Amino acid sequence: MAKEAITFGGVTAQPGTRATGWFTVLDTDAKFPVTVINGAGEGKTVLITSSIHGCEYPSIEAVFELAESIDPQTITGQLVFINPVNVDAFLRRRPYVVIADGKNLNRQFPGDPNGTISQKMAYVLTEEFQRRVDFHIDTHGGDIPERQVPYVYCPGVGQYKQVLAESLEATEYVLHADYVIHSHATNHAYTHAAIIGVPSIELELGESGTWTRKEVEQYKENIVNVLKWLQVYPGIALRRTRPARHVSTGVYLEADFDGRWYPFVRRDSQVQKGQKVGEIRDFFGKVLKEYYAEYDGVVLMVPGALAVQKGDPLVAYGA
Repeated sequence: MAKEAITFGGVTAQPGTRATGWFTVLDTDAKFPVTVINGAGEGKTVLITSSIHGCEYPSIEAVFELAESIDPQTITGQLVFINPVNVDAFLRRRPYVVIADGKNLNRQFPGDPNGTISQKMAYVLTEEFQRRVDFHIDTHGGDIPERQVPYVYCPGVGQYKQVLAESLEATEYVLHADYVIHSHATNHAYTHAAIIGVPSIELELGESGTWTRKEVEQYKENIVNVLKWLQVYPGIALRRTRPARHVSTGVYLEADFDGRWYPFVRRDSQVQKGQKVGEIRDFFGKVLKEYYAEYDGVVLMVPGALAVQKGDPLVAYGA
């Protein structure tokens, strides 16, 4: 039986071809640029997303280059790219949030068709894309204020044990990662995918809203190697030879006030329970809040920016 055309987000690709187009998010002005690569052979369908946060550039450029360069004739299965997801934030260089409602899209899953714009975006990503694929690779990195180490998240919640096991196994094929974080969040894109039965990982590489050719190439190596492991991309997948440290308890501290942020730790440094990791001061020097580590662990991310707004991330660390 001949392979059939596939359609995602209103974009239809015939077997062995690439197609591109725009998908409109329900009744909003928001649109996703979608690339569909329908391989010549049958196989798994993989969703690859980038720029849920607008300024995580190594991942964004890597996904652009892969979507534009992969030869459909060499693919066994289907690849669906959405990049950038958060178009306005990408164009206007706004970290963290969807500009229209000020919400962090990566905290809105499974979304709400009657909610704010970011909740509607999460809803259509869930219903129109995630539910129709076999694997989801969500790509991130250090947004404009963030200094961080390379790592990979895998979901640690959900009733589908095989999905969690496959997601964890995939992390062994992310070649450039110092840590593997087992997340217990439920409202991120990749963790929600696992909850509904889709294996998934979130890649993190790059920092401070910059990008280099080396970082982009490393990012592409990460993605392509996972695609090889999924037997979608030609070639033999390489299992990572340099072991990553597994982190099962993660803490993401967020700002309780607007003001000035003074970190007392650096990325990739060790912290002990009770150690002061930073403080927020107001515009007159008053300390508004001091932040302390709840566990012994390693610092994965810390912003280097002086300015901070309530709700912004301050320190991510894990044990």
